Amino acid sequence: MLEDIMVEETKVVLRRLRPEDAGALVKFYNGLSEASKRTFRPLGITTQLADCKAVIQENRPESGRKYDLVAVRGPRIVGWSFLWELKSEEPIFGLGIADAHQGKGLGSALMDRVMKTARERGLRKIFLTVVKDNEVAWKMYEKHGFVRYGEYYDAKDALHYFRMAAELEQ
Repeated sequence: MLEDIMVEETKVVLRRLRPEDAGALVKFYNGLSEASKRTFRPLGITTQLADCKAVIQENRPESGRKYDLVAVRGPRIVGWSFLWELKSEEPIFGLGIADAHQGKGLGSALMDRVMKTARERGLRKIFLTVVKDNEVAWKMYEKHGFVRYGEYYDAKDALHYFRMAAELEQ
């Protein structure tokens, strides 16, 4: 499934993560600014090729464990959104956008597509955590139906987080 969208008059393609994307995913992830890495780090502060290959392996449709969607501009990944733990009671949503592409609607486009996929798969609810002081992110999540239901402090990174969930109508 490919979906072309326009972001600031530039074509960006939304598509499922592919095996040949491992290197581009490493460059995207490790190329995020320190500020972005503070709020988006599902693979840690930095990642390695082996970690991205493992994500891609679990993303295969037949595995049924993960659904990863990337935004691609030319040869580069400029956004990544995912649903992980698909077979659990609490599927996890995540979203990261390259710094140069933030604030231009790409996050909302990825989020809309991933949430549509979640509905199509029959998921009733999806969950996320967001850094409490990342107001831009949690307000966008609220606009897409997520509701805060808890807070916690992580002593490892010394950050406060909101727990959020979205009920998905079928």
